[in-house]
Amino acid sequence: MSPSAFRINVRVFNVFLIVGLVMLAIASAFVLGIGQGQLRTAYGEHLGQVADEAAAAIDAYVYRRIIDASILERVPDIREEAAAGSRKPFDPEAVRQIDREWQQTHAAPASVRGLFDTRASAFLVDVSQQEPIYRELLLTDRQGRLIAASRTASNYYQAEEDWWRDAFGGGVGGRLTVTDVRWDESARVYALQIVAPVADPSGSDLVGILKIVADVRELGTVLGGVRLGNTGEASLLREDGSFVFSLRTMDPKAQFFATDLLRERLQATRQGQTQGHVSFSATSADGTSRLVGAAQSQLRATYPQLAWVVAVSQDDSELFLPIRAQFISLLLVLALTAVAVLLFALWLSTRLAALPPDTDLHLVTHPRVHRIEEPDEEAPVS
Repeated sequence: MSPSAFRINVRVFNVFLIVGLVMLAIASAFVLGIGQGQLRTAYGEHLGQVADEAAAAIDAYVYRRIIDASILERVPDIREEAAAGSRKPFDPEAVRQIDREWQQTHAAPASVRGLFDTRASAFLVDVSQQEPIYRELLLTDRQGRLIAASRTASNYYQAEEDWWRDAFGGGVGGRLTVTDVRWDESARVYALQIVAPVADPSGSDLVGILKIVADVRELGTVLGGVRLGNTGEASLLREDGSFVFSLRTMDPKAQFFATDLLRERLQATRQGQTQGHVSFSATSADGTSRLVGAAQSQLRATYPQLAWVVAVSQDDSELFLPIRAQFISLLLVLALTAVAVLLFALWLSTRLAALPPDTDLHLVTHPRVHRIEEPDEEAPVS
């Protein structure tokens, strides 16, 4: 058999090899793309569940503060002080004069300075010291006059404040209210204002209003507990996209980067088209693609003004880094395989080309070894 029968057409071989490797690389990319899409869906669901858990934790935190307010208004010293204050004659002009003097001097006038020495005030001071998140606690009588406080308030007459009127509710029993997070000028913090009506010790008649200013920085503990790699973060939003609380910013003008998509998905949720949480991809302000999971707070069912949403997001680049690393490794293996096969083809072609032209090759079969041998030229011819 002539050696030309064993020679390899390197060009043809290389063409088929390269085409095969390219086809394999395309197929691998296609399969990895499907896997990446499935991972995106699965991880989006995971982010939605994380947002659900964070929303539940925030709901529990706020409800705990509401329960605290309900308990505090039932304390005998609070109810008795409110009832006693409401029995005093109310002179609107005298009250406004005290209020003007209070705001001008930023201190209680001598005529009402004793309100900080009552048992009710001592109790409120103790509460604020035991719970530092309660930055300010105020107690007014039925007319809105300040009768006890944990610290010097910004004014004396509270009946003209929105929170007081909302809680007073016409005076028939009143109602417990919770404001959205806002900047409290008196306490100098972003806070929730929880306002509870105070009932008469001997009945259910409204005799006062108790206001609690709760610092919201503890919400950062809940949101900060959401750990998602190096780029993951959680924010508490309103449905208009403004931030209730964020570890990055408390700018009231700041907007969540995917507000429009968030509204659209939440609307579908309320119409029953999706589950309680949602997930989607969006491009952030810096141009990076992020996967977002969001869940609505249940507070809105009781307190419509607290229409909050927890949004959890993470960079796609970090999420898909393991898959991309595997894809690069696969391409590297394919490239090394191609080089190895080409080198072997060139080596085998060179060895075969080096044989004498008249060499007849045949296979010598052995039970364990298969090899190519040249015939012995000196062997006798039978």
